[in-house]
Amino acid sequence: MAQIDLADENLMKLQQIQHVLLEDGVEADVDEALARVLDFYRKFVPYN
Repeated sequence: MAQIDLADENLMKLQQIQHVLLEDGVEADVDEALARVLDFYRKFVPYN
């Protein structure tokens, strides 16, 4: 049950990021928002 809640919380946060991107004039779905977050994260934390 905790995993479902965590996934829902993460999805809601990605939707909030998506909303911010739309306000900036960038059309992005949730997958694109996640890709942007991971690209930004990768700049500071190397991972594979």
